[in-house]
Amino acid sequence: MKGKKGGSSDIERVKLMISIIERGLGNSLIQELRLLGVTFNMASVGYGAVGSDIADLLGFTEKECDIVFSVVTESKVATALSMIEYRFSLHTPGHGLAFCVPISGVGGPVSLRYISGIEPEKEESQ
Repeated sequence: MKGKKGGSSDIERVKLMISIIERGLGNSLIQELRLLGVTFNMASVGYGAVGSDIADLLGFTEKECDIVFSVVTESKVATALSMIEYRFSLHTPGHGLAFCVPISGVGGPVSLRYISGIEPEKEESQ
């Protein structure tokens, strides 16, 4: 997903980061991600829909959680995951999980720039 060679800027590859955290912490997570430059985030409430054996395996005890979907450039993935792990105690069982999956395509360069958090280029005045 690199931009055209010779363009004003190359666009990095992006990944979809999915964070499942304690209910009520979704907005705090989004604020922390914005400080890292991750500007495209969506939050949703999640309800326990998996069997108790899977919930036990993942360490979830609550039935509700916040799910945050974020588009992260490759250069920010490690920093973002590390921040989530320590700021939201994901290293402690039962506090949630976060993972990334690659995004293999985006419908158009304008959309890619938007979800990557790249400011639109200003048109030169003539």
